[in-house]
Parts: sequence; structure tokens; C-alpha cells
Amino acid sequence: MAAPVHRGLSCLSRALGWWSRQPVLVTQSAAIVPVRTKARFTPPTYEPKYRTEKEFLEHARKAGLVIPPETLERPIHIACTAGIFDAYIPPEGDARISSLAKEGLKQRAERLKKNVASRLSIQKIKQYDANFKTKDFPEKAKDIFIEAHLCLNNSDHDRLHTLVTEHCFTDMVWDLKYKTVRWSFVESLEPAQVVQVRCSSLLKQSNMYGQVTVRMHTRQFATCLDLGTLEHGFS
Repeated sequence: MAAPVHRGLSCLSRALGWWSRQPVLVTQSAAIVPVRTKARFTPPTYEPKYRTEKEFLEHARKAGLVIPPETLERPIHIACTAGIFDAYIPPEGDARISSLAKEGLKQRAERLKKNVASRLSIQKIKQYDANFKTKDFPEKAKDIFIEAHLCLNNSDHDRLHTLVTEHCFTDMVWDLKYKTVRWSFVESLEPAQVVQVRCSSLLKQSNMYGQVTVRMHTRQFATCLDLGTLEHGFS
């Protein structure tokens, strides 16, 4: 059995002799070997101790911690205007210039324009205050004027706040901190009358503000005591 096998191998080597002399390309197969690396650190998840901010504030107050005050956004409330829409300026030579003169005709035309603007403003005010009347308002304005000045005698600022606006309040009391005021009303030389009415809106059309100018000719007595100095004034 050995001879046939050897003869077969020699025949196979002769048949492959030509192929054995050709260059053989040797390639290396790439093999991916999985390598186990070190696991990454993932921080643990902690549940919050206090679910709401209210629970945290209550716990902090019980522990004696000082919590700063909260700054809450509040809406802006404009209770009054900081200025006058249209200041009333009495015409020069009031009740002295004849209406037939040139200056008198100009004053008459200007007064007619202002009266038309006042009537339109009165109609707007009556839309918000149906009880407003130009005949009754001068007496009410005079009573407010007298009571507001009497509040300065007793330094009753709470009552003064209800009578005048915030802007007027600061103008009346800004220089009276270390002073003593004595004010009294003597008499009215002329009846009070409404001379001008203006109505306008601020920020938006729904915020309407009315200004009524009342002309009063009165006699008053005022005394101001400041650090031993006594001052008298008449008007």
C-alpha cells in the first residue's frame, strides 16, 4: 500500500510543479477580539428632600435660618397726574380791557376756544361720574381746600392723604417737619367758580383723569414757627 501512495504523491507534485514556482500572496486576516474595559462611573440619582419650595422655607425657618425677603413684582398704580394738562393763565388786564378793543377781541376768541374744550371735557367726566356738576363743585373744592390746610395745624397726615393727591401731599408737607403751622380761613372775597376743565388719558385710553380749575379769591391768616423765628403772613 505504500508504493501506490508514494507514486500518487509524486504525480501530484509534478502536476503542481508549475504552480509551486509562482509567487504566493500571503494575506493576514484581521480578527476583532472584544476587550473588556473598566466601567465608567455614573453618579447616583438622589431624590430631592423637599419636593416644593414652600416645604424648604418652612424647614429653614424652623432651623433658625435667615431668609432674605422676596421681591415681588407689583403692578404700577397711577393715582394722580404729576403735572397740569393745561395750566389756567388769567388774561392780562382781566375785567379791565374793553371787549371792543383789539386785545379784548383776542382774549374773547381765546376764551371761546377754551370754553369749547372745557365743555367737551365735562361731557367725558360725566360719563364716569354722573353726579358731577360745575355749579356744586366750587363749594366742594373750597371745603376741601380749607380742611386740607387745617390738617397742617394738627399734622394730621392720614386725613390729609384722603383729601389731596400724592403729588400735592408732598408739596404741602415737604418743609414742615420741624415747624409749627397755624393757619385759619378768614373770608371769601368773591364766590368760587370753575374757570377751566380738562380731561385726558394716561398710558392707555381707559385711564382717564380729569382736572377742574377753581378760581377762589379769599383772605387767610398763616403763622409759621421755626426754631424760635415767628413769621406772619396774610393773603
